[in-house]
Amino acid sequence: MRRLRWGRLLGILAAVIVVGGGIAAYLLYRSVLPTAVVTARVLKKNPPAFQNRITILLLGNALSIINNKDQTNPYVRDRTDTMMLVSVNPKTGEASVLSIPRDSLVYIPGVGETKINEANYFGGPKLAVKLVEQTLHVPVDYYMETTMWNFEKIINTLGGLTVDVTQPMHYGGVGNPLDINLKPGVQNLNGQQVLEYVRFRAEPLGDISRIQQQQYIVKLILKKVLTPSQIYKLPHIITMLRQDIVYTNLNLRQMISLGLIAAHMNLSNVRYATLPGHPVVRVDPVLKIPLDYWVLDQRLMHMMVDEIVLEKPLTAADRQNVHIIVKAGTGSMAPAQQVAAWLKSKGFTVMAVDWSNRHTHVHNQILDFTGDKYLVARIQSALGPTSATEVTESPYHDYPGLDMIITVGSDLKLNTKIQP
Repeated sequence: MRRLRWGRLLGILAAVIVVGGGIAAYLLYRSVLPTAVVTARVLKKNPPAFQNRITILLLGNALSIINNKDQTNPYVRDRTDTMMLVSVNPKTGEASVLSIPRDSLVYIPGVGETKINEANYFGGPKLAVKLVEQTLHVPVDYYMETTMWNFEKIINTLGGLTVDVTQPMHYGGVGNPLDINLKPGVQNLNGQQVLEYVRFRAEPLGDISRIQQQQYIVKLILKKVLTPSQIYKLPHIITMLRQDIVYTNLNLRQMISLGLIAAHMNLSNVRYATLPGHPVVRVDPVLKIPLDYWVLDQRLMHMMVDEIVLEKPLTAADRQNVHIIVKAGTGSMAPAQQVAAWLKSKGFTVMAVDWSNRHTHVHNQILDFTGDKYLVARIQSALGPTSATEVTESPYHDYPGLDMIITVGSDLKLNTKIQP
């Protein structure tokens, strides 16, 4: 039996259900269904279910493949391949998606130190919620567990997705469902190919790269599912989405309420982040074999939870905990020193100002190890036009105590008024 790791896509599916599905329901009520007036009256009498911030833990299970057929019983507990904590603030209309690496090392009572994705296997979504709360020190209000039966059909219903495949993606090649065969370039991918894209991990960052690819696909799906040309397809899509929910403590009224909130969101402002850490190899307490684990960076984790999930401004201590090296990528050290001085004035720790390996950089470059895309985007904007700053993200802390490397290019146009 082969375990087909489609579970990473389930977080995408759940995000579409929570955000896109809710918006879709709202748009249908408003723009498509002839019962819009009646619905408006109902909603007026029954105001949205949420007044304060809520957090929703999205859990995605894997599928088992035997002889090219799906065999998994969706109601049998399995390890979760995807864990995302979504935060929605009804008052500000803002939302965030915090990806929790499935290999994150945690302690499960009665089991020992193991991967956080084991929680669902040993205690269902309630244990998964408990461990996330204990690990992140933030309350989890709701959960949604999904399985992956209709994802490919949904993508095909949308007419595929236009995806920028940044490198050749090849795996297998022996004629089974695990095969991956994608060429690089911007192209329209069908449902099966989107599955291949998000599953691919044969690269240095492994599962972390797969999380980044997953967040990218979330954005593409939400953007496409809400275009006017796709509205007439939404009833069918919503039906398929609902079928993939296995367990949840959200009721229908609450899902529609999420749609009312999400309908007023700017989806381009949804905050995305991945919990940073570093890999280690340990003996699994159950299987008794060496496995890869992800040790979370406690210093940055709490900062990220405050800023991404709870929308708290960075404190002076938070900023001081972000360690940055600034490199001069041109023939002069002055621009790099200017950037370093600005970062220090904002409270960040600048560990060094040094020369780059070459002095012909035109564009600014940011190599980020924090996993906090929201923070990086603000620094990127401050350095000049975002299109002129290249960003490479890696939650791996390859350099202990270093969180970001900024290389200053000749097109630097520093805006000191931006608050990173």
